[in-house]
Amino acid sequence: MPEDEKLRVFTTAQGLTLKDSKSQLHKKIIAYRKIVTEWNEKDRKEELAQRSPSNYMSHANKPPFLAGVISTEGLQRVYQILDTLYHAIEKLGGKVNADLSLQIRNENVAFQVVEAQDKIDHILTKQEAKQLIDYQDEKRRYSWARAPKFRKHDYVFNGRLRFILRKRISVKDTDKYKIEDLLGDILIELYEKSEDVRNDRLAREEAERKRLEKERLREEREERYNIEVVSTLKLENAALDYEKATRLRVYIKAIESSLVETGTDDETSKWIEWAKNKADWYDPTIARDDEYFGKRKHEENADQKVLKRIGYYWRY
Repeated sequence: MPEDEKLRVFTTAQGLTLKDSKSQLHKKIIAYRKIVTEWNEKDRKEELAQRSPSNYMSHANKPPFLAGVISTEGLQRVYQILDTLYHAIEKLGGKVNADLSLQIRNENVAFQVVEAQDKIDHILTKQEAKQLIDYQDEKRRYSWARAPKFRKHDYVFNGRLRFILRKRISVKDTDKYKIEDLLGDILIELYEKSEDVRNDRLAREEAERKRLEKERLREEREERYNIEVVSTLKLENAALDYEKATRLRVYIKAIESSLVETGTDDETSKWIEWAKNKADWYDPTIARDDEYFGKRKHEENADQKVLKRIGYYWRY
């Protein structure tokens, strides 16, 4: 962070104090309160059950920020604390998102606020007491009666807040001080977290860049390989054509040699000339254009170059 910006953050942190409770809350907090209230009203978790972000295991039932994990009284404190922090962050150039996360130095910064709970022995509710009486009565009559199960402990919000700002770093109420006394520390930790977020983002972007580069090189090599395969097959196919042309010429030469003593007639001479032309048609180094077959596509495979009859029957 530039020194002048760092100085502004420290100066703001040193002078940060809780705003008057009678002053109007930040507009984003006012809008968000309804979300928390509605979720808490619909929460199906039992009264006096343990409440923390980890207790809401189902993603579908995962509470939004601040919902489910803070008492009604605690929420009033949290809103006032956030109000003070949010105005300070906006003054420093940051922004508040609709879900009450923050934009600090162009990085999205989220955090958690929870209220601690005291663990106490569970006291049976009226309904549970009735279930126990019914069980005892049923047990006297039936040996197979099954005892009801009740939790052993209750959890009661104790008013102690904890701001979980960075990995394993939090600011919390203690016997010596309250969160309200640590607003400057929270502000600085939020800026520290923005740097963590930035470093994590850059690491992800670098990992993604390397992945894409690796993928590009793989595709490039695959493309070069395929080009090499095609070129090699074309070379092999052309060589096979040359081999055919060579075999034809050896055969034609043998025919000519057998006719040295007897001589050749016009028909035989024409055939020899025709055969030599066909050998030249097969030969990729000559690539003769045939009257009927055109130019042979030497680089295609044998199946593609096979000579096929046309029409429905042959006269010969």
